[in-house]
Amino acid sequence: MKVKGIAKQIVDSLVGITTEISQGRNAGCFGFVDEQGVVVKMTPIEEGGLGGLPLRKLLCHISEMKGKSLIEGLEMIPDNSVLITTRPGKTGLITDVSGVDFFNMPVIAVGVKQDTLAGVGIIFPKEEFFDLATQSEEVDLEILAALTTEEEKEIMRASTELSLKYLEMSTGLEVVEITTQEEYKPEGRTPWRLPRINVKSISADFAEKLVAKSMEVGLGREVAAMGVIDEKGNITQKGETVVGGIGYVPSRILASSCVDITGKSLRQVYAHGVPENAVIVHTHPGGTGVMHMGDANAGPGSWGRSIVAIGHDNEGKVRGATVIENTDTVFDLADEDEELNLRFFDAGTPEEEAEIRNRKFGVAQEYTNLCKPIEIIH
Repeated sequence: MKVKGIAKQIVDSLVGITTEISQGRNAGCFGFVDEQGVVVKMTPIEEGGLGGLPLRKLLCHISEMKGKSLIEGLEMIPDNSVLITTRPGKTGLITDVSGVDFFNMPVIAVGVKQDTLAGVGIIFPKEEFFDLATQSEEVDLEILAALTTEEEKEIMRASTELSLKYLEMSTGLEVVEITTQEEYKPEGRTPWRLPRINVKSISADFAEKLVAKSMEVGLGREVAAMGVIDEKGNITQKGETVVGGIGYVPSRILASSCVDITGKSLRQVYAHGVPENAVIVHTHPGGTGVMHMGDANAGPGSWGRSIVAIGHDNEGKVRGATVIENTDTVFDLADEDEELNLRFFDAGTPEEEAEIRNRKFGVAQEYTNLCKPIEIIH
């Protein structure tokens, strides 16, 4: 899809809202390209909160998000779509590929400085950009694996050289004086949904392989692999075991454990590559398998797949296994958390802010309460 310009009225609306909400907060929407390659239509603009743009609220303008993961919402986006976001304090230069990687569509950045437009840039989905994203994940992990100062220096040099490549990815986009069209109305497309299967157990062989690898790499680094769940609710391994960082496993590296991710965006990989009955399984070194909000977002929240944690001690003894399943409750909590991130800025008194912050802790606790122990079958 070629994008040659964007309507000035859309840009002005985004700059105006960003200036109005101030406080370094961004704003964004989906735009839609006409046959001449100009963005002339958009969804309602959403204000950014504590965690940036509220992705679920953005997607609600495309399709009903009740009971849906982000990937299920992404698959409802029309082919002529672009993501538009403002960048307070910056120009329209785009120096990362996270947006095009996640959404698999052009991303437009509207720079805002001193309450006025500071440039508009665009980046297009390209295979080489997705592979750069994989390289970035790999370099970050290689830094953890470095055993000497000199080795770490070399990896840091490679990381810096990789960062320089990101400076040339985006181009300027013309702002066009053109009449905009009416707001986008959701199309009656058939929803794409992932199956929900009750998780009951995991193969002991699978769990033990992960823990053995976790002990081998040490340093508290998590390891992971994709599993598949059968009709009886039992998980067996699908593909290879991959090594992540301390407290995380990057999404691209994780997917590469079972499918070829070369030249593919995260959206393509998790919608059309990873099996629909996949389960994300990872280790929690030093833990018992109890998970938190981050785990839920990295599993069912983003990719519509249940997530399992295998907790083990520093001698490699398994302490337990739990799952956060792909359920409506996970998505209800994600909706509430987004709303709290926005309400924070509307608080008029310390008491109101304290109430919001306390509820955010409450939401985090409810995520942890969703952890269900599962059996490890020998």
